[in-house]
Amino acid sequence: MNFSRIGYLVAALSLAGVSANAQEIQFGIHGGLNVPLGDLDKALDGRPGVTLGGHMGLYFGNGHEVRPRVDFTHYDGGWTPVDGSGKATISAWGLGADYLYYTETRPQGIYLTMGLGVQGWTVDPDHSPSRSKTALSLAAGAGYRFSRNLSVEARFTTAQFQSTNGQANAIQALASYRF
Repeated sequence: MNFSRIGYLVAALSLAGVSANAQEIQFGIHGGLNVPLGDLDKALDGRPGVTLGGHMGLYFGNGHEVRPRVDFTHYDGGWTPVDGSGKATISAWGLGADYLYYTETRPQGIYLTMGLGVQGWTVDPDHSPSRSKTALSLAAGAGYRFSRNLSVEARFTTAQFQSTNGQANAIQALASYRF
């Protein structure tokens, strides 16, 4: 039995049930810069990365929102693999969901966010085979929603990008636009 397919089915059914109770549903895109920290910072020689993605906002009233999202994160070069033969690119695809709480009890103004997800990381050296790792990811941060469509957010993210010395911590600065 394939447990990943069962997981996707459970996630889809849960999302369908949650979205049926939402007062407002919006779709959007987000993007921004990542500042790597710790092991990830060392692996990239401090070079920043980018994140692009899409999300669905499910607002339930009284300041509560759930935001399923898909992200692509990319860091270009900067790390010299063990054999010293070049630089590596580190990237990740992510699937997650965030809980947002708006302090004004309406979807505008300051909000706090916490999220949980799964990320598939790939470390791709120039002259060596790439290595992949799938890991649980956590995110926490705060943002400001200017209008129904536009918001900015800063969050801390963490996941494991390789088995040893591979904690992928980063600070993300994101902008979101909802349709």
